[in-house]
Amino acid sequence: MEKLKIGIVGTGYTIGIAKAHIMAYQGLNEVEITAFYDVIPGRAEQFIKDNNIQTGKAYGSLDELLNNVDAISICTPNNTHFEIAKAAIDKGRHFICEKPLSTSYDEGKKMVDYVQGHTNKVIAMIGFNYRDIPAVRYMKQIISEGKIGRVYSVIQQFGGSRIADPIKVKREWRMDREQSGAGALPDFGSHLLDLADYLLADENGKLCKVQAYKNTFIAERPAIEGGGLLPVTNDDAAVFSGMTEKGSLCSFYVSRIGMPFQTLQITGDGGMLYFNSQEQKKLGMQLKDKNGGYASPFEYRDIPGEFFDKEGHKGLVLDFINAIKTGASVDRGLDRGLYIQYLLEKINEASETGKEVKI
Repeated sequence: MEKLKIGIVGTGYTIGIAKAHIMAYQGLNEVEITAFYDVIPGRAEQFIKDNNIQTGKAYGSLDELLNNVDAISICTPNNTHFEIAKAAIDKGRHFICEKPLSTSYDEGKKMVDYVQGHTNKVIAMIGFNYRDIPAVRYMKQIISEGKIGRVYSVIQQFGGSRIADPIKVKREWRMDREQSGAGALPDFGSHLLDLADYLLADENGKLCKVQAYKNTFIAERPAIEGGGLLPVTNDDAAVFSGMTEKGSLCSFYVSRIGMPFQTLQITGDGGMLYFNSQEQKKLGMQLKDKNGGYASPFEYRDIPGEFFDKEGHKGLVLDFINAIKTGASVDRGLDRGLYIQYLLEKINEASETGKEVKI
């Protein structure tokens, strides 16, 4: 069978997510990464050289790339997602779009409507890959089996420190509201909202109201080209909370300027589960009788081996390729991205108004 030809749109500047997609694709025999395009001239060529990608060719335009592939990964600034997706749909090319779906709910809805209304039926997915973390999948099984029972609370924190330096890290698209939308809130918060809903919604309902605060701590950064400083127009960190339809409490903290690792804690009437990204192969656990107290100590247990087959972007890409080959439905379609975009917009509203917002 002829291999599917994959194109990467957007090779990144200071951080970039393209490498994660490439690593996932390279592990599959059914595909071959053949094409790269970046809006900045020369950047795709340099990316291919720096990463020693033998099968890759840089193209001078998006249209040219789309003429030479079967599917693409969209790894570009959030405000470009719709136009790139639209071009891919017009040519019948399947795509994975990095999260968040767009800079706003209205813009994201345009993309969803365009996919649904077009005669070219393509597989279109959103990049919510954190649900494939082995500990998260193990948590999902434990919750679905009823071992935690009614969930009282979910507490999550996530982010990084890659752009904490206010001098060396220059002002790129992530720090610009027009190109990115909000900052750390959608960048990291989109993953946390997807995880909370993925883990809780079936047994404990969806988020029904939220409150939030956000702040920009590094107000200016050096321009990428030329001298001088430019304003940072979106948030560096955000804290938000909410309640599900069945009363579960959810608390989230995201930061792009100082977060050592990801944590996820779930507590219910049947015990508690705790994941720390520094312990990739273990899950903290303390179970109890639902009608009694904690009789056994908190402990870290090894995560069963069957949960380690989809780490990184591998699970996302596996679902994508399988859907292309078989026509199977996907649970990370653009409608999922639009729902999370809706939640992000409500959380942003809560932050800007200082009021609780119902969903």
